[in-house]
Amino acid sequence: ARSTSCRHIEMEPPDDHVRIGRYMLVRTVIEPADLCFVFGSRDGVDAYVDTVATHFQGGYFPRIVIAGGDTGGGIAESDDIRKRLVARGVDAAAIICERASTNTGENVAMAMPLIDREIGLDNIRSLIAVGKISSSRRFLMTLKRHWREPKRMLLPVNFFNADAERWWEDEAFRTRVIREWNKIPDYIERGFLAELDESDDLIS
Repeated sequence: ARSTSCRHIEMEPPDDHVRIGRYMLVRTVIEPADLCFVFGSRDGVDAYVDTVATHFQGGYFPRIVIAGGDTGGGIAESDDIRKRLVARGVDAAAIICERASTNTGENVAMAMPLIDREIGLDNIRSLIAVGKISSSRRFLMTLKRHWREPKRMLLPVNFFNADAERWWEDEAFRTRVIREWNKIPDYIERGFLAELDESDDLIS
């Protein structure tokens, strides 16, 4: 069975850490795309901004959509990230903000009409998603569930004190990965996510 707990995983052999990490911390190629889709966050925001600004200025995407409402900080997550991106020299006209969503599924579902109105969904053949590394697989699974047509790539943001290959050595990183590991089966069963497979071009 896949389900485990944080206390249990600390007692597992390294092979199990590798197995869980291989499933959870998925990677894709990164190549120029039509759109950057940012899953909003209140954690690691500076790292988010560094990642998005660097790739925007490097020519990886011409437009950025940031999805995320006010989840308790007094400002929508999308507006907070947008403000910081503009301060980093990103053109404000290149950014679209979705300001009502409060979870990952809503991030995608509520942003898609805005993308359609501003750019046209049919014009998005590829996208690069940006989100915290511990939720890498769920971000791609959510996009696949709601928006199958574009090629979906992922820029994971790692603001933890361990590399992806040693994720279990940092308590916060480990806790988040195991939390994700436990929730994914239920989310699939409830129809929130679509499982990834060979067609998703993951890097093994």
